[in-house]
Amino acid sequence: MISIAILVVLVCGGLIVYWQAGAPKRAAQANAVSFARKYAGLKNETNFYLFNRKATYFTVAGTNTKGQQVYVIIAKKGGRTVVLNQSAGISEQRASSLVKSQEKSSRVLKTNLGIWQKKPVWEVTYLNRSGKLCYTLFAFKNGKTVKEIQNL
Repeated sequence: MISIAILVVLVCGGLIVYWQAGAPKRAAQANAVSFARKYAGLKNETNFYLFNRKATYFTVAGTNTKGQQVYVIIAKKGGRTVVLNQSAGISEQRASSLVKSQEKSSRVLKTNLGIWQKKPVWEVTYLNRSGKLCYTLFAFKNGKTVKEIQNL
């Protein structure tokens, strides 16, 4: 009985720690969605991205009140907002497939949309064939490689 009680306490404690660790991201997502609804006319959201480079950007993907599929990119500092039509550039799936097609990736870990040097980019984080962590930034507009960081 004592072993079961200890196991229950450990599992519950682990779940509480996990929940608390995700709280800042959930709060940022809720704020970004609210902001996108108010200032960019977002009606339905389909995805959320958190982009950290020299600055932090929150991106909400979804449909606006005109029925257009858009990305709303919000700067953490200053609240500067960029609204992009999803059809004006490459998709998240295309950015991931670019890494795979260049035979650099053994596994894509995540893909985020943000702003780098005043241009929208997809950041693809992946493990290369040697198991090393890598990042590649692709221009949203045309999928060209903007920056690569290899073998971290």
